[in-house]
Amino acid sequence: MRFNLLSVFLLLSVVLNGFFLGGYWFAHLKAERISQSKHRIEAIVRQLDLTQEQRVLFQRLKSRAVSTRKAYLKRMIESRSRLWKVLTSGSGDDEDVRRIIHEMAADREKYQIAIAGIVREFLSGLTVKQREKFLELSTGNKTLRVLISG
Repeated sequence: MRFNLLSVFLLLSVVLNGFFLGGYWFAHLKAERISQSKHRIEAIVRQLDLTQEQRVLFQRLKSRAVSTRKAYLKRMIESRSRLWKVLTSGSGDDEDVRRIIHEMAADREKYQIAIAGIVREFLSGLTVKQREKFLELSTGNKTLRVLISG
């Protein structure tokens, strides 16, 4: 009896330590991603030589882009879930599938238009030289990803 109880406590200890280490590792990775994002944002601000007013605009637009993206991703998760339910239920017809896919495509279009508007608003607040530098930095969309990602 004593051996079994000791084994259970030992196993429980190993499992809890595993969860603790996994949580620590996950939090560390998330903090590292946030730190890298902040460094990229600071690099963009520095390379574009933004004025204080432009920095405020950049932060405001970045916040708007992040909230737009988060809302879009949440809607996509919900839409994919509905689509999966229709596909796997066996009772859904092709019209239901088409309707959901059409809604997803329309939502994607609205999202892209909103992000394009944010980018255009940011570009309109830059000088010609800054705009050229921004477009140079945006090769491969890395700079744009920093602008719209969370």
